Amino acid sequence: MKIKQLKVRNFRLLDNMVLNIEEDITLIVGKNNTGKTSMFEAINIFVKTQEISFEDFSQSTYFIFNRLLRLINQVDFNSISERRKEIVEKVIQNQMPKVQLFIEVEYDVTNDSLINLSEFITDLDENRNDATILISYESNNSLSLLFSFLNREKQEISLIRWLKDNIKAFYQTKCFAVDKDSDFKKDIDLSFKSKIEKIVSFEDIKASRTLDDTKSDKNKTLATGFSHYYRERDQTKEDIKKLEETLTNVSIVLKGEYEKVLKDVISDLNNFGVSTPITIPQIEIDSEFNSESVIKNNIKYYYKHESINLPESYNGLGYSNLIFMVLELTSFIERFKNSSEEKKSEFLTILIEEPEAHMHPQMQQVFIKQITKKINKAREEGINIQLIITTHSSHIIAEAGIDLDKGFDRIRYFNKIDGRLEISDFNNFRHKESDKETFRFLKQYLNLHKCDIFFADKVIMVEGVTEKMLLPIMINNVANSLNNEYISILEVGGAYTQKFKELLHFIKVKTLIITDIDSVDGNGEECKTDFANAETCNSTLKDWIPKKNTIDELINCNEEEKFDTEFIRVAFQIAEHSNTYVGRSLEESIINKNLIFFKSEYTKDAINKKVKSLFTLINQHSSENLLIKTPWDLRPKSSSSKTNFSFDLMTFDEKETGLNWEVPLYIKEGLEWLAGICMVNISEK
Repeated sequence: MKIKQLKVRNFRLLDNMVLNIEEDITLIVGKNNTGKTSMFEAINIFVKTQEISFEDFSQSTYFIFNRLLRLINQVDFNSISERRKEIVEKVIQNQMPKVQLFIEVEYDVTNDSLINLSEFITDLDENRNDATILISYESNNSLSLLFSFLNREKQEISLIRWLKDNIKAFYQTKCFAVDKDSDFKKDIDLSFKSKIEKIVSFEDIKASRTLDDTKSDKNKTLATGFSHYYRERDQTKEDIKKLEETLTNVSIVLKGEYEKVLKDVISDLNNFGVSTPITIPQIEIDSEFNSESVIKNNIKYYYKHESINLPESYNGLGYSNLIFMVLELTSFIERFKNSSEEKKSEFLTILIEEPEAHMHPQMQQVFIKQITKKINKAREEGINIQLIITTHSSHIIAEAGIDLDKGFDRIRYFNKIDGRLEISDFNNFRHKESDKETFRFLKQYLNLHKCDIFFADKVIMVEGVTEKMLLPIMINNVANSLNNEYISILEVGGAYTQKFKELLHFIKVKTLIITDIDSVDGNGEECKTDFANAETCNSTLKDWIPKKNTIDELINCNEEEKFDTEFIRVAFQIAEHSNTYVGRSLEESIINKNLIFFKSEYTKDAINKKVKSLFTLINQHSSENLLIKTPWDLRPKSSSSKTNFSFDLMTFDEKETGLNWEVPLYIKEGLEWLAGICMVNISEK
């Protein structure tokens, strides 16, 4: 038995979330503020004992509340028929916003016991093996709610403000068994939470874990973790019995010693108030040892470091976090195994929020490896267990989300587009079937390098190291607002860029592709862009965006042709405003844009030694013929000279020299689009 799907409606950012759950591990990824934490909160609030407040309603419901208020204001209930009143009342009741959680459970008819689930099974079809639990926070009487607002004491208060204070008087949490293929719905009584707990036990480890690496060691992370584990162990085992007997004997001995030490003061207290109207109750002392309390407060935990033992607080937060989560997860499994039959659930679902906190990359991989082993072992022992993790860790995705057999199937990508949540389920990423070579490349590339594409606000794809090194300077100069966002910069090479096409389409993350126009002559040799009949050898430009072959066609592309959907834009060399020549590469384009800069004289070092130009430093051109050379002549040609070119530009001191260089126009326009500085309306291709 397992959870097949979760749905959340009208809860915070989750207007209508549908999330398919894997049978072992499901990874929830995506940029910040896309509803990942809200999903966990919805489960905890509905399934456990917390209450919903009006702040939990999604903002999209505000419009519906106000629309229903306008509707009721348009109806004269004194003049319409009873039949009409019933229709209006039904419409308002059905449309009144509800906050809901759907839990779809899938079962195995042959191996699973259906005793606890039977009340939620709504069909008689022997070919089906699903049941859906609906927990709904909804109004008892919608008309009464709206009329109460209309008759409110303070007429200046708006409906939304009034609901914030009064929603609980008109709403309650209900539970239903529903049929996902029809409108059938059956009421479940108010004891529904205990009935759900008999089916699935939800446990969670929150992101805001209280950890401590200070000398005072107030939180005692290890002690807390071990005491939780001890509490959930099988208390009938022989070692547990021996520990309890030892503590009982110690208590008896200590009671006698306490009585000796405290005899005089107790006698004084018992005699206090004698012969007065005030009577002091007689005081007795006892010694009690609770084994769990002893493990938490009495036992001291140390880390072995060479020849000495260091206190728990001397360990880093990363290790404390790792150990604490492993202990918590083990405790959950022990509690599930050792539950009595009347309290035992059919299966266990554990929610872990951002486990990577405080852990360096290698430790993150160790964590997910060990957790995966622990889950697999529990499943081998007959425990149905599912793990749902929200994460911003590329290493956790690489270890658990990109599997040789399952591919990306464990990944659920949360993205917010125009204020609306979209979830990309990688089980639907069918490119893995249509182009296995590309899919294999993506698995290898993302596994080894850049899984952070799944967490980025925006993506920039570049060909090589030169662009990657200079991009931070360019962003600062022309699109500084991008520094406030998480930008994933992928160095992929021109030949491989289009292998990301289907992935970028699938996750719909705003992406700028910066590539070179790469002009070649009829023999395939590099040539200037103004060479007659020059073509491009760049596969991205030829086969993806904008699907043009000749340099003339590329230079004359309009803005719309540089897009693939509204999310992906390509940027390649174009003519500068004051210069019709177009560079072939990034380096040539920078030189072409900044000829005056590169050929200018400036003062170098403390002894005022004159240096003819920057190129006498970075390209070793003789200063005598420098002024007649073109960008094509001046461009660095080898890989090492291109790298040196980038380093020299990065370290050039503009303040000291009074000179500065400008970003080529094609990159400037691309970065401005990515930052939202210039908006372009793009129709679907």
